[in-house]
Amino acid sequence: MLHSSLLAASILQNPMTLFLSGLALLFLFFWYFATDLERRKRNIGTFLLIGICGFSVLAILPEKALKGGIDLVGGSSFTLVVEPKVDDSGHPLPLSPDDVKQAIRTIEKRVNEYGNIDMLIAQQGADKILLQMPGMSPEESAKIEELLKKVAKLELREVNLDGYRPGPDGRTLAARVADNAEIVPGYSAYEYKFKDDEGNDRSEFILLSKRVALTGKDVQQAWPQPLGNKVSITLNNAGADKMLNLTKDMTLGRDRIAVVLDGEVLTAPVVQAVLSKNFEISGQENAEEARALANAMLNPLENPLKIDQKSAISPTAGKDTVRQGIWAGIVGLSITAAFVLLFYRLAGFVALFGLAVNGLILFGAMAVFGFTFTLAGIAGMILSIGMAVDANVLIYERLREEIAAGKSLKTAIPLAYEKAFSAIFDANLTSLITAVVLFWLGNNTLQGFAITLTIGIIASMFSAILVTRVLFRWSTDLSLLRKLSFLNLIGKTTIDFLAKAKPSFIVSGILIAATLVTAAVRGEKALGIDFTGGTLLSFNAGERQISAQDVQQRLDALSLSKLAIAQEERSPITGLNISIRCATEDRDTIVNHLREAIPVMGETLPPEEGSPADNVRYVVPLNEDTISATLGQEFFVNSLIALALGMLGILVYITVRFEFSFALGCFISLVHDVAITVGIILMLGGEMTIFHVGAILTVAGYSVNDTIVIFDRIRETLSTGERSVRELINEAINATLSRTILTSLTTIITVTILTIFGGAALRDFCAMILVGLLVGTYSSIFIASPIVLWWSQRKGGNLRNEVFQTTLQESGIQT
Repeated sequence: MLHSSLLAASILQNPMTLFLSGLALLFLFFWYFATDLERRKRNIGTFLLIGICGFSVLAILPEKALKGGIDLVGGSSFTLVVEPKVDDSGHPLPLSPDDVKQAIRTIEKRVNEYGNIDMLIAQQGADKILLQMPGMSPEESAKIEELLKKVAKLELREVNLDGYRPGPDGRTLAARVADNAEIVPGYSAYEYKFKDDEGNDRSEFILLSKRVALTGKDVQQAWPQPLGNKVSITLNNAGADKMLNLTKDMTLGRDRIAVVLDGEVLTAPVVQAVLSKNFEISGQENAEEARALANAMLNPLENPLKIDQKSAISPTAGKDTVRQGIWAGIVGLSITAAFVLLFYRLAGFVALFGLAVNGLILFGAMAVFGFTFTLAGIAGMILSIGMAVDANVLIYERLREEIAAGKSLKTAIPLAYEKAFSAIFDANLTSLITAVVLFWLGNNTLQGFAITLTIGIIASMFSAILVTRVLFRWSTDLSLLRKLSFLNLIGKTTIDFLAKAKPSFIVSGILIAATLVTAAVRGEKALGIDFTGGTLLSFNAGERQISAQDVQQRLDALSLSKLAIAQEERSPITGLNISIRCATEDRDTIVNHLREAIPVMGETLPPEEGSPADNVRYVVPLNEDTISATLGQEFFVNSLIALALGMLGILVYITVRFEFSFALGCFISLVHDVAITVGIILMLGGEMTIFHVGAILTVAGYSVNDTIVIFDRIRETLSTGERSVRELINEAINATLSRTILTSLTTIITVTILTIFGGAALRDFCAMILVGLLVGTYSSIFIASPIVLWWSQRKGGNLRNEVFQTTLQESGIQT
């Protein structure tokens, strides 16, 4: 097993192997959709299935390929002190709040470049930063330390060639300046370490101008070269002008420029050409060092950092909570599987195999991209697999219709996939538009969600469209499958859903008004400490044993203004610390309760001689400090902008793909679902935390997916039907009712179980998704579709003719 793990790791760490494997799979993927021959599709799909599953297994095999987040496995905690900048004379400058904010932004970009790591970062006090990283080994912790300490202060300085001139004592002028034996006005001596032509380490002193020609602020882009361990630099326009002015009067082939990073000379090459916008930095020992340098240069620190304290931290969720969450997820998925088997029988086994492949791809991608699993992330993955059932349901409902129309199984299967493809493609593409915008504009939290969403979309489409079709094709070709039967959940219905539009609008209007009133009344109380910040309490227990889980249970029993989070920290110097992030107004309530409820924390020491009698000293002392929001106003604004642009992208796509009436219905339905979901949670006394960000995005994705599926059926019905538009829209909603109820029911049952039995850490997260699922299902039928009809009638057009024209244009038919 160890040998296979090492082999898997070596294969996946080889860039050429990864590139060629990905290229081969991509070629097969495009070939699969390009061919019309069913047998060829079957064979190509089989190779694709084996290849992607094998690739995913290789990714998961290495030890620790799948990494847990802070809430599952704990990790390392760093307390960093932001030190002041110094002026040209070496005098420290006063530290400003902007200096600390800039340091936080830089640290976040350096250690979590792609948003794939579950981490916590916040300001602590006036000049400190709290950084927590999940499950880090000593080697990983050491690398993070080096990355944090690197200021990445880049400077380009002119080299004084006189510095190489030997003096009377045999030493160079630069060496004498370094020993303070001589002064050269305008120049300072720097030690330059390099390798000679034979690869031996050498060192010499060189004289560099005190005037800095260029700095890191002039760098527009930096990236590592794949060969030669170099870093390519692209300057901004101002930097390009400075570089041109620096080199245009130099003697080419003789004069030199030194590249200085954090006071260390990296290289001092001879200038061979007049430089401007682009140049390279050499001297890195390996590709990893070159990549780290490029990352640091793109995110330079303006203030040095000092690591004040480092400790190991416990999971924020206890073992019992984790176990409850996993078992709740298993039970929920088992019920989903039972539903699929009950309604689709033999075809249900094919769907479950596709879902298993979907899960394998998800885990494999998480391993390849280095994503960390959090408790909410596991719930999200379980939810995404549950929602992936929807694609299978769409296909099977179409298959049921084709078989009912008298077609043979071999003919019905490709027709069912062909007719279901449009709805599956449109629903997933609109979610992908949101993911792209979130990755482009969001911070690391939103980027991580965007990448996970993208992986889920690709895995879902692959498993539902390709994997199950390949299995069906083999089954029919080998005569293993001759007949399929399905349980009919809901027979043919003729409900007039559009007649319920007016009372639905009234109910929704009341809920939205209640949401606005609740948000206004609760104000800041509606936001958790992730958004507002608060106080960090640290009880130093030393060698005494106090359980963070016991502390958390006692905190959960209190009536607090905001959710408080307890965590264990262990340091070789201070021993055990119990840290609690809480609202500032809850400080006294928490401290007094814990001192009374936990005997060890309430023990006191004899008063010091001469001290006041009321000066109580505790065996477990308390330190406290303010802590900033982990999700500040900037995050909130960026999230709103990203969501707004994502909605705009969806609006444009649906307008082009369908009609503006459909785009407007989807847009209003999406805003409606998010607003009411948040409102109901606030009305029930909940508060918005970092977990709810992912929950809101999940609700938005589900809302769009459900609405698009119904719209796709409405468009198809309008293109082929001959009755009034109102009757055809009602017919389309009735035709998809079985799919809507089955998909919503299986997903709702899974999330309900997670909400009830998943523990306190999951309850709020899953409760919001549960409310969103219910609201989203309701709005797709009673809000979005009536808006389509209302807008098309309001503007005086003929929706059926417009849809018909769009369908013809998509088919390439000119009218």
